[in-house]
Amino acid sequence: MKTPLFKQLAALALCACAVLPARADLLSPNMDSKDAIGFVNSLETKDGISAQFWMTTDEEIFSTYSRSGAIRGLKPTVKVKRNTPIYLALFMANPGVRSVTLAREQTVLSSDVTFDLYIINPAGVLSLANKQRAGWKGTPPTPGLVTLAKDRGVLNFEAIDPLGEYAVVVILHDNVRKSDMKLMRKLELVE
Repeated sequence: MKTPLFKQLAALALCACAVLPARADLLSPNMDSKDAIGFVNSLETKDGISAQFWMTTDEEIFSTYSRSGAIRGLKPTVKVKRNTPIYLALFMANPGVRSVTLAREQTVLSSDVTFDLYIINPAGVLSLANKQRAGWKGTPPTPGLVTLAKDRGVLNFEAIDPLGEYAVVVILHDNVRKSDMKLMRKLELVE
């Protein structure tokens, strides 16, 4: 049975995708005060595409990234109380590229990345399956630049949602390379 915690996901807004230059000194998985999201070398990589998935209660994550191309000192959310919005952000770099021939024999480069979002509740039951969300489509970003997925979301646990540890799983699909990457984070719902 699906819980109402994710009814907001059905209405997730598409947001403009930020494409900003990544500098090798900005990205680290440790995320302490001197490190930031925005670097390819700290992203998990599979078959050429790189990605990071973040959950945070900081609603400024998207505007901060859009302004600066990096987020310093972000603390990933690992515990949350009910009725607290949790913002989901998927960062990626180096999607597969293919040539597409348009009318008048014009050839352009194109990328196509989608992702699926799954939430598994503390009992191990699938609470949400939200598939084929927009990651990146169209003109590919410059190789090495970290981009923010077009689809972003907000989770919000409600009173009937059970307390305990949830698994939030993102399956990234590079539809050009025919490659999938699984990213997962744990989130504990507390009183």
